[in-house]
Amino acid sequence: MLNAILTGLLNILAGLIQIICFIPNRIIEATLPDISQQITQVTDGLSTLFSGIGWALGLLPPGILGVLTFILGVEIAKHTIFISTHTLVKVWNVLQKIKFW
Repeated sequence: MLNAILTGLLNILAGLIQIICFIPNRIIEATLPDISQQITQVTDGLSTLFSGIGWALGLLPPGILGVLTFILGVEIAKHTIFISTHTLVKVWNVLQKIKFW
C-alpha cells in the first residue's frame, strides 16, 4: 500500500516537473543550432581537406605504400593498447577504492 502511494506521488511529481520544464526546454531547443547541419559542414570540410591526398599517394611505389600502411596500423594498435590498459588500470584502482567486497 505504501509502495503504491509513493509510486503515485513520484508520478505526480514527475508530471509536474515535466510541465514546469516544458517551456525552458523548448526555448533551449529553439536557440541551439541543428547538429546535423554542423556535422555536414565538418564532413564537407574534411573531405575537401583530404581530397588531394589520393593523387599524392599515387606517386609512391606500392611497396612503400604497403610499409607505410603497416607502420600506421602498428601505431594505431599500439596507442589503442596503451589507452586501453591505462583506462583499465584506472577503473581497477577506482573499484579497489570503492571496496564492494
